[in-house]
Amino acid sequence: MNVYDKAHELARALSASKEYRDYKAAKERIEQDETTKRMLKDFKKRQLQLQAAYLSGRQPDEKELDTFKKLSELIQHSPDISNFLQAEYRLNTLMSDIYRILSEAVDMDLDFMQEDEKEGDREK
Repeated sequence: MNVYDKAHELARALSASKEYRDYKAAKERIEQDETTKRMLKDFKKRQLQLQAAYLSGRQPDEKELDTFKKLSELIQHSPDISNFLQAEYRLNTLMSDIYRILSEAVDMDLDFMQEDEKEGDREK
C-alpha cells in the first residue's frame, strides 16, 4: 500500500464531500457580491486581530470589541455570509477530525506539552 496513493484518495473523497461542496457553493455566492465579500473580509480580519490580541495576552480595548460586535450583528442579517460561515465551520470540523484520526493512528499526540504547562503552573 502506497501512503501517498491513499492520501490522494482521501483528497478526492474530501473534494466530493457534502461539507466541501457546501463550502465551495457558499464561497462562490460570496464572490458574486463585492459588498458582501468586503464585509466578510473585514469581519475575518477583525476576528483574527482579536484572537491575536487574546493569544498575546492583551485585552482588546472597548472600541475594538464594540466594532467587532456591531460587525457581527450586521453579518447575521446576511444569509450568504451566515451560510458561508456555517459551511466553513463544518468543513473545518471535518478536517480537524481527520487530522485527529491520523495523529492518533501514528501515536502523534501532544500530551507532553500539557505536562510542561502543568509543571510551569506548579513553578508559579
